[in-house]
Amino acid sequence: MTIADTDPNQETQTKTEPGPMSREWHWHPELPVKFASYWNWPPNFTTLGKWAWQNWLQFSDRSIFLGLAFLVAFLLQPVGPDQTRFAFGWVAHVFARNWILLLIVAGGLHFWFYGIDGQGKLLKYDPRPYMKRKNALFKFGYQTWDNIYYSLVFGAPFLSLLECFLRWMYANDYIGTLSFAAHPIWFVALFPLLALWQSLHFYVVHLFLHQPFIYKHVHAVHHRNVNTGPWSGMSMHPVESFGYLSAILIVLILPSNPVHMLFLGYWLMLGAASSHSGYEAIWAKDRQALLLGAFFHQLHHRYYECNYGNAEMPWDKWLGTYHDGSEDATKRTRNRKREMHAKAK
Repeated sequence: MTIADTDPNQETQTKTEPGPMSREWHWHPELPVKFASYWNWPPNFTTLGKWAWQNWLQFSDRSIFLGLAFLVAFLLQPVGPDQTRFAFGWVAHVFARNWILLLIVAGGLHFWFYGIDGQGKLLKYDPRPYMKRKNALFKFGYQTWDNIYYSLVFGAPFLSLLECFLRWMYANDYIGTLSFAAHPIWFVALFPLLALWQSLHFYVVHLFLHQPFIYKHVHAVHHRNVNTGPWSGMSMHPVESFGYLSAILIVLILPSNPVHMLFLGYWLMLGAASSHSGYEAIWAKDRQALLLGAFFHQLHHRYYECNYGNAEMPWDKWLGTYHDGSEDATKRTRNRKREMHAKAK
């Protein structure tokens, strides 16, 4: 099921038959849930080209993060001699920019989907309404306030700290700055390679967070959000937030340019907001305005002990934690969850 197959006048009607879990979801993409096209074997270069066009070159959250990284790295705040020492001015610039970007992306998506109800339930995964009622489970009593608190107090500041450290490293030539002119192929190839690295890092960190003791004291903060919203993405315990964002430190050992570091940082922080929006895409004026979809991770928030990684790489499929959206996968996941908790007692 693709966005183009959706009739905007009939929110759940599609040209393809609904999948085996359609009764549990208001809307979902075609099942089974797929991984990035470059893992198809034998390779289909037509499909791969369409996937690359849709995700990297067409207007999508990924292409926005890429463009934003270039804008900041080469125009708004390039790494320069002023960053060889930590100073209030440039450090404050980094912190303010990341707070503002998260406010714009997470706040804007929340306003569209749940503030003005910009498209109702069209392309919404979970049939239940987003939680707006007071609930003692959340800090301050409300899901949105809880999520904003963790995102702005820990998420954006932790990314800013890491960015400042890496800017200082680049500025002092402690890590080399790779130029496009000298290494054009590696410069371009590093962007998709960083996406693959983030998938591996996320799987390993996420699997660790789901060990019962760590889950109870750390990861449970994030999983209070069963029916997610854009602010849920970076709503994490500070230990989890730092562990998740530490993926950006890969540039300490990989030859890179500050634009690569920024792209990965935005992929981590702003991508968490778009992937937790609860919707496949922004639909406006009877057309897809922006692709967001992350049903793969939505399954994780519903069933917990599955899909620890993301659809960029099939780690879950290779390691036996894959939920493809079927009823059989739900049964396997629930059995796995019972076994994990039984061993923890």
